[in-house]
Amino acid sequence: MKRTSPLSFFGLLLPAALLAQQPDFQTLDAYIAEAVVKFDQPGLAVGIVKDGELVFSKGYGKLDLAKPEPVTPNSVFYCASISKAFTACAIGLLADEGKLSFDDPVRKHLPEFKTPEDFVTEHFLIKDLLCHRSGWITFDGDLLWYGTHYTPKEILARHANEPLTHEFRTEFGYSNLMFIAAAQVVERVSGMSWDQFITTRILKPLAMDRSRVQTADLASMTDVALPHVRKGQNPDAPQKSMPYQALEGADGACGVLSTVVDLAKWDAMWASEGKVGDKAFLSPESYGIITSIHLAMGGRRDGAGLGWFLESNNGETVITHSGGMPGFILNHAVVPDKDLAVIALGNGESYSVFAITNEILDLYLGDGSADPVRDMLPRIAKRTEREKKRMSDRADARVPKTKPSLAAMAYAGIYADKIYGEAVITENSGKLSLSFKPAPELFTGALEHWHYDTFQWQHADPFLEPGYITFSFDTDHKVTGFKVDLHSPDFHFYKLDFRKQ
Repeated sequence: MKRTSPLSFFGLLLPAALLAQQPDFQTLDAYIAEAVVKFDQPGLAVGIVKDGELVFSKGYGKLDLAKPEPVTPNSVFYCASISKAFTACAIGLLADEGKLSFDDPVRKHLPEFKTPEDFVTEHFLIKDLLCHRSGWITFDGDLLWYGTHYTPKEILARHANEPLTHEFRTEFGYSNLMFIAAAQVVERVSGMSWDQFITTRILKPLAMDRSRVQTADLASMTDVALPHVRKGQNPDAPQKSMPYQALEGADGACGVLSTVVDLAKWDAMWASEGKVGDKAFLSPESYGIITSIHLAMGGRRDGAGLGWFLESNNGETVITHSGGMPGFILNHAVVPDKDLAVIALGNGESYSVFAITNEILDLYLGDGSADPVRDMLPRIAKRTEREKKRMSDRADARVPKTKPSLAAMAYAGIYADKIYGEAVITENSGKLSLSFKPAPELFTGALEHWHYDTFQWQHADPFLEPGYITFSFDTDHKVTGFKVDLHSPDFHFYKLDFRKQ
């Protein structure tokens, strides 16, 4: 498969010394194109930054499977949690100005900040917000920002009553909400909104001209990658594009929209240890704090930095962070000691971005013999089969010919979960519908009888599976509440406990 490629194939003219360090780009291009097909990836944009230059960039597939426009290196993608490093950088810039310290208590700048435990509340430092060691479990509270109308302040205030699971600073628990809190710190200290700060202090100085922090801006832009999902997480359903979700309450945890060309400038700064050219963008002190391990981890990761994770690859330290949101999975990795960065942005829900990142890292750091696509596809196939079995087991467990124990009207009413808020069940001509009041656009839909007093919930979110609503009763068999069984690795529906008001 290897062939010699003229440099004009990528529109690049590289010095001979630099060329000697590069992999065979034509072979890599073919490998990526084949991976896009094997992973059934709608669209993908890939970039390689070496010694401050974008030496490889190309788009694969489509912006929208229903339309002909191709992905390009300038295609805009929703970067999801890749945005966390922008929030950490914002804190670093403010530290460089002497306006705060990474070791400041959060309450010094956000007096309203709370956790369920007074000791944790008082000792929670700004750097604790950025390295997933709060004591809450992974993704705790994420339903508070997903599609809701809650402001960041309301999200944090509601979640403050959620019990901690781990001892403070001892266990890893990936927390989007703590980055929302960090964005509030940025706003309080700088006097600017998070959007304004990221735009004026990071995007514009780095000439990230096609990057944005508001999905509303996309309406006036072209070359925008749309998210693609399979309805209800059904692996047999076709992939279809869906509209962007604004998710404004999650600023700080996500929010940046960018391109391979723009992220190359961002990653080049990190690969150059905080410098842009000969000038410091971040001080060496802030850069060092952000890219150091603050929580040791097991498995493939050495630990959590601030807005980054640190990994070892062929003896080299890699700082990296992926991103995931309905219809997008993205990844990037920076190797400062090699002045190297890899960017892979996908507008579907396949793991192709990780395979491509690993392939490129092996070409530069390893012996070039790795084949992550070959290694990953069988594991994904097994996972798909497990998911299909889980779904079929649910269908097999359904008990036929049962009826609800009460008339439809008896289930109607207002319900409330003490953390999340209210839900309403309405009845019309014997048919029931459930709506979560904080997120009516996503979480509204018909309740169809499943068996006994359990109903299948056909909510409006195209990303998540249908849910199952099971009612509870008092001694007199009056409805007291309901629980939600909605399988999701991302959102804790099982924690919801709606009580009838």
